[in-house]
Amino acid sequence: MKTRIMVTLAAVLVLAGCTSTTSNLPVRTDYSKTTSFSDWKNFRFASDSERSDYQRYPRFERMAQQALETELTARGYTRLEEGSPDFRVSFDLIFRGGKKAQAAPDGKTAEPMATAYGGSSQRGTLVVKMHDPITAEILWTGQIAEIKLNVIEPQRELNKAARRLLIEFPPLTR
Repeated sequence: MKTRIMVTLAAVLVLAGCTSTTSNLPVRTDYSKTTSFSDWKNFRFASDSERSDYQRYPRFERMAQQALETELTARGYTRLEEGSPDFRVSFDLIFRGGKKAQAAPDGKTAEPMATAYGGSSQRGTLVVKMHDPITAEILWTGQIAEIKLNVIEPQRELNKAARRLLIEFPPLTR
């Protein structure tokens, strides 16, 4: 119990000492209480999702995958290109916008229309899921919102977001 308190306190102090705004971004996680995450040693990325309800940006998705791979390998996990991994990683990078009902001039609602946000940066949400490689059951999920991607250094911001999100992985279990 003392060790768990010390680890939690250390994590809070590390986050408090960060000057980056990424450390203040909202993070949510959930996980299977019956999974032994300490047994996991290697991973593979799951196939790309085919969701069509949001705009996809392949360049940023490649950067997000690189950020996740870098952070997971820094934590001691090995990425497998072939073979059976201990877990599979999937993710979605969703940018603010999407489809939203627009008000019609006469006060009635119109059909949902795509909305766009311009400017030199975009805000996104990174959702990461760790799956059982056989059943595809989601065993851990995490989400970090309001990532501000600057057009000049988007990889740096995605690296910081992946690091902040994966502080919560693997979860502290008894």
